[in-house]
Amino acid sequence: MVPSQVLTMSEYFVDQLSNGVRLVTVPMPHLHSTELVCSMAVGGRCEPVELSGISHFLEHMIFRGTAEYATSLDLERAFEAIGGSVNASTDAEITCFHSRLHPDYLAPGVALFASMLRRPKFNEIDTERRIILEEAREDFNEDGVQVNHDNLMVGLLWPEHPLGESLIGSPETLRGIDLSTLESYYRSWYIPQNLVICACGPVERNNFRELVEQEFGDWSPGEPLPILPVADTLTDKVETVWVQDSDSQIGLQLAFRLPGRQDERTLAVRLLRRILSSGGGARLSLRLREELGLTYSVEANCSLLDDTGYMAIDLSVAPENLLPAMTELLKVLAELREQLIPADELAAVVKSYHFDLEFSRDQSEAMAVRYGWGLQADYIRTLEQDRRELESLTPECLQQVAGELFCEKGMKLVVVGPWSEEDRQIIDQQFQNSGLS
Repeated sequence: MVPSQVLTMSEYFVDQLSNGVRLVTVPMPHLHSTELVCSMAVGGRCEPVELSGISHFLEHMIFRGTAEYATSLDLERAFEAIGGSVNASTDAEITCFHSRLHPDYLAPGVALFASMLRRPKFNEIDTERRIILEEAREDFNEDGVQVNHDNLMVGLLWPEHPLGESLIGSPETLRGIDLSTLESYYRSWYIPQNLVICACGPVERNNFRELVEQEFGDWSPGEPLPILPVADTLTDKVETVWVQDSDSQIGLQLAFRLPGRQDERTLAVRLLRRILSSGGGARLSLRLREELGLTYSVEANCSLLDDTGYMAIDLSVAPENLLPAMTELLKVLAELREQLIPADELAAVVKSYHFDLEFSRDQSEAMAVRYGWGLQADYIRTLEQDRRELESLTPECLQQVAGELFCEKGMKLVVVGPWSEEDRQIIDQQFQNSGLS
């Protein structure tokens, strides 16, 4: 084992095995459970376009039996025996396996994850393929047309790039993934250097490190593969996509490209998202729902990758409310660009953010994201760092960031539902002259 790297004594500890496996220990002695999370640095952006969905497919197959547990049911029962319930997720950059378990059973928990990640059997690939195909069909309407706003949006933001593909894949790519392709992809990406293991709860650092060394220390390292970078020129055009769908409402997603989480404006972006869409006084909900009654729900969310990302605003409206909703949405964004945020509004949002930071100290999942995902994503931030930076964000700073990022350059719009051609022409013209230039 290489010498430990202690990055902070108060909130978390980072260690690394000689083969490249990294560990994050987050002591939370007041808890009565432990969150154990294993994340692999592999996701949708790692995939050749012709193998779109293979990272997610592989995540599913990891559960299909191991050298020690013949079936997925055997594996599930083994986790249940230690108080756990294992689950997983795949995003553009990371595949995450996680389970809460009883603190007394940390050793068998680490061993179970080692069995899954190091010794999968890839049983019943055709059965799992059928399950994923059913999952993929949720993104299409009865005519086989893509109606998932997120999938349509990433296709606009990153055309001809793996990030522009669905994380689940398409029926065509899923049918083309055979066992040898899956095993080859696994060997390429599931290597020690790509793995971060995080334990949050009443965990002792040295004990956790020894357990991981026992189960993962003899895993031979591989050769990490590069990922395809994102070209800045891909998303400079203002673009819209309109998809007809037989529904009672029209769903729309408006998005702005972001520079990625390494950018110095990231916390300001997150605070602006809260001003738009968090709490009863959030501007989008207040204007579009409470004052004008144009929608039941409107949300803004950030998707931040290492070197790129976007903020998306989602809402659903009746067909007759499409035009006024779009008009008011653009007005709310223009106001953020053109006017300083009142001091009392900013203070209230910052205070709420501070509350959430404090509450996260009681949430092992939140700590696993902050420090486990943070290490994997090269974006570890302590609670104190966030607190200090929040206090430094002024109305002038936020207005400047809003002006830089909420602009026509790279602005995208996806509309799905029973829209009219007349509305489309009006909104496309409105979109080109949004007042956000």
